[in-house]
Amino acid sequence: MTDLNSIDCDLLVIGAGFAGMVAAARASHLGLRTVLAGNSGSLIFVSGLMDYLGVYPMDAKGVLDDPAQGLACLQSENSTHPYGGISHEQIIQCFEFVKWILGKEGLAYHLSPGRNLPVLTAMGTFKPSFMVPRTMEKGSLLFGEKKRLLLIDIKGLQGFSARQAAGGLAKTLDEVICLTVEIPGITKTIPPIILAELFEDPGVQESFVRQVLPFSNRVDIAGMPAVCGVHDSLGIQQKIEKMTGLDLFEIPGIPPSIPGLRLKNAFEKRLAALGVKFLSNTRIKDPVFNGGKFIFTGVTDSGKLSISAKGAVLGIGRFFSKGLNAGRDKIMETLFQLDVRQPVTRSLWHGTNFLTRQGHKINQAGIETDQRFRPLKKGGQPVFPGLYAVGSILAHNDWMRLKSGSGVSLVSACTAVDDFYQGVTKAKI
Repeated sequence: MTDLNSIDCDLLVIGAGFAGMVAAARASHLGLRTVLAGNSGSLIFVSGLMDYLGVYPMDAKGVLDDPAQGLACLQSENSTHPYGGISHEQIIQCFEFVKWILGKEGLAYHLSPGRNLPVLTAMGTFKPSFMVPRTMEKGSLLFGEKKRLLLIDIKGLQGFSARQAAGGLAKTLDEVICLTVEIPGITKTIPPIILAELFEDPGVQESFVRQVLPFSNRVDIAGMPAVCGVHDSLGIQQKIEKMTGLDLFEIPGIPPSIPGLRLKNAFEKRLAALGVKFLSNTRIKDPVFNGGKFIFTGVTDSGKLSISAKGAVLGIGRFFSKGLNAGRDKIMETLFQLDVRQPVTRSLWHGTNFLTRQGHKINQAGIETDQRFRPLKKGGQPVFPGLYAVGSILAHNDWMRLKSGSGVSLVSACTAVDDFYQGVTKAKI
């Protein structure tokens, strides 16, 4: 990149997390000249499960079965939420787009037909999810059905215990059997990525199957950590199913996440195929709007470059990714210095109960936008034409409590890009 002095594009997507990847995919799919800048490494921290709306109201003790019903209640009570002006049908269309994009690179997902799916996690809890990797789909059938389950862990694997995952299942299933499988050559603790790569070896698969086969007549279904390869997870899972005669599902674990790595790889391959210019690990700074275009400076270890764009999508995340910065008395957005919706004083950021069902107010702090996801001034007008904010940086969404992080990210990304595209199209007429 040392000889690259300037780039001109239709849309610059700033931030290469989940929301940024979706925005770049949508923009390039629509034929926009798209540049994506950022670090996609954050995707290895996601579970691969995609939620829509798992809890509502905020202090509910249980989870939502029907997210559309929860959406109707949310919109009637909180029109400022990012879902405030979005219909259920629009949300489904956005999920279908992401499912299609990932499927083009062989990463298959199952989209729920209108219901949240309860997916078993490594903690032994069920997470309400709306779109799940096909490798995890069969695990959602456990809830409410009396089955005999074989839970498999692997000796040496960090962060997964079959006994821990089995902890809350005694009342749900007829029988739960825990099995520890040993993989040849593993003599010490290894991270998930190493094990997932090993599972692409037919010899490792056969060793795994030999240890599972004695239980095939005692159980109905088997669950294992999400390490069925990096590149062809569904193919490997189906091969193991055929060899054991058992239905099998993966169980999402703690980061680093193999399903998250699969997402990262699939997005990057699809964006490359669509012609997106990906400025990996490029820091964007010094934005200037000259009335017709944005001008940014991109900074890398190799030097600087100038990026001009008709529009920009801000998907830089929150505190962890430094999209927001919490000062002593105030939360700031770090690139454009946009107004941040936040509690009046720092003392109101957090409640006294860490696990409160009402959530903490700081989790709803963020950029306030209109229904097109354009950041607003204090007077309620868009800050700049062609500037959008998407994903976790948006205000009024405690995504941890509402179980709505992925859904808000992909819906805001698709909606913002569609609005920009319509504006560009009208300008050409």
